Amino acid sequence: MTQKTGDPLLEFLGSVSAFGVLVSGPDGKVSQANEAAGRLFKTSPHSLVGRPLSECLPGVGTAETPFKETEARRPDGSSFPAEAAVQPFKRDGRALSVAFVADISRRRELELVRAEAVTLASHEIRAPITSIGMAVSLLSRGTLPGVPDNVRRLLEIADRECNRLRRLVDDYLNAAKIESGGVPFELRHAELAPLVRQAVDASRPLGEPARLRIVLDDRAPGAAASVDPDRVVQAAFNLLSNAVKFSPEGADVTATLSAKGGTLRVAVRDRGPGVPESFRPRLFQKFAQAGGGTETLRKKGSGLGLSIVRAIAERMGGRAGYEPAEGGGSVFFFELPAA
Repeated sequence: MTQKTGDPLLEFLGSVSAFGVLVSGPDGKVSQANEAAGRLFKTSPHSLVGRPLSECLPGVGTAETPFKETEARRPDGSSFPAEAAVQPFKRDGRALSVAFVADISRRRELELVRAEAVTLASHEIRAPITSIGMAVSLLSRGTLPGVPDNVRRLLEIADRECNRLRRLVDDYLNAAKIESGGVPFELRHAELAPLVRQAVDASRPLGEPARLRIVLDDRAPGAAASVDPDRVVQAAFNLLSNAVKFSPEGADVTATLSAKGGTLRVAVRDRGPGVPESFRPRLFQKFAQAGGGTETLRKKGSGLGLSIVRAIAERMGGRAGYEPAEGGGSVFFFELPAA
């Protein structure tokens, strides 16, 4: 049974939650635990009382904390992967904290299976597409004699569509790897402006057919963060390539680096038609594309670029978002904690 305290609120938290619940007192030690917590920690709830909360949930503490992953430690010395959230509150003038704990062992197992499946798919899907693409490309470029012109035109279409399929597969596998943790992030202290400039330079050829002017507006010179530099370039390039697709001929596409408080923002503004309000909540979902039709889909690509930006930003402790631009167009951005 859950330990009785005489406090209806604490007893309610300790008895009805689907999570393991640990209530800590002003000294940071567990003062109450529910039956679910006892099962998670493989002991009786009473045996958890008196243990420091920081010992049960390393790295979590007693301050307000959103759900955070940790290795929860049992009294017998074993541990299990857990997700915990902490909410401080006051009761009769006493500073208390309640921690909600969930075992995520099964989720970790599924993530491992998913990562292995993505790795397998990376080889088993990419390999035949590459082989087919090379063969079709050789035929369509006239490397072999005797190919009639009408057949060559069909081969050119097949070559173009094969390249599009390869890009879609690459985008999907890239997104799946990042989200599953299959892509290692090597974080280091780095200035953001040179990284965004790389993305701007790489995207300029994309804008040449439509005579787009792609520029960097650096409003935070020297601003730095703890990031994986390659991933920052990738995220910025994805935003820029997205802007290029929806910009009218001869327009400007501007990448802006700015700082506010302890947050750095990389934003890309286009002068396109904007995003319908009804579609905005789905912008960063996989395969999300406003509109429809074959030509529209061909212009927009895989529908994975923005979801990759969001995954990259979140892996580095930030977020991605969208704002309508003043005067028309769209602003897509990602934000990172400044170092």
